[in-house]
Amino acid sequence: MAAKNLALRAALGLSVVVVASFRAPARSLRGMGPKRSRYFAGGGDAAAKPPKARKAAPAAKKAAAKAKKTTTTPAAEKAAASPAKRAKFVPLSPPDGWRRQWAMCVELRKDRTAVVDSMGCGELTDPASPAVDRHYQILVSLMLSSQTRDTANAATMRVLLDRGLSVSRILDDTPPAEFEAILKAGAIGMYRGKTTYVYETSRKIRDDHGGAVPETYDGLVALKGVGPKMAILQLQHAFGRIEGISVDTHVHRISNQLGWTGGDTGKNPEKTRRAIESWIPKAEWKHINYIFVGLGQEVQTEKAKLTRKALASSDPPYALALLGTLGVDAAAVAKKEGLDLPA
Repeated sequence: MAAKNLALRAALGLSVVVVASFRAPARSLRGMGPKRSRYFAGGGDAAAKPPKARKAAPAAKKAAAKAKKTTTTPAAEKAAASPAKRAKFVPLSPPDGWRRQWAMCVELRKDRTAVVDSMGCGELTDPASPAVDRHYQILVSLMLSSQTRDTANAATMRVLLDRGLSVSRILDDTPPAEFEAILKAGAIGMYRGKTTYVYETSRKIRDDHGGAVPETYDGLVALKGVGPKMAILQLQHAFGRIEGISVDTHVHRISNQLGWTGGDTGKNPEKTRRAIESWIPKAEWKHINYIFVGLGQEVQTEKAKLTRKALASSDPPYALALLGTLGVDAAAVAKKEGLDLPA
């Protein structure tokens, strides 16, 4: 029995030595950096950075990313573009010479022969329809016009008007797939998304507004697929209310080229709108869009016609110089005509 106890004690003593020799290297790892300490119980950073803290980091990052995302939703962008927000913009001083520039732009557009003059969204309604349906027709034409040529939009609207275009006609008698096919055949940009927007907006108009298009800015921008530019034009063309300047690509580009925005506003039409609304007299707001849109269209596709109008204007050298600012090769025309352009 004594012999067994001695053997047991000897075995236990040996196991302690083995365990001690096995754990000894772990003590030498305590000085190693955090990259190693995460794998060893005795690491020096184990207390400073427990596993729970490291596991919580991805969740925190995910929450932060979600919070950041929610601040840039279309609804937030629309809210930032509301009249109340626009009122906080620091007004600019009117640029020197703007009245002369504006007067010449109006003179160059007095013939009203640009595409927008006959195919603009305000022109694409059925005059025999009730007012409530005409208001809806204007809204649909505005929704379809984004990223689409005026000629394509006008042709597609004629197809829809011939079928009868109203909230009930769309929701009750026109399957979405059929509506989408019409948009696709008419070369309407982003036709799938616009189909979804038109149906969602039509349902909201029926369910929340008694079948009539909202007559307020906030009510309009709350509709799916309707932004500030569309809302302002809708209020003007459907209800005769001027609540802002509608800034599309032409208005955005020309306003910056003329130096009306106080600096380059990049690709942000809302910055341009806030800038020019801050100093342009409100009596001119309703004219800005159709003057600049038509002028921009002619600069892009009808330069020869535009230069002829400039030569026939009340001040040909100034008119050509203005067109030169907008991207027309006015110097070549002036040289051919023997005109000296003003600085």
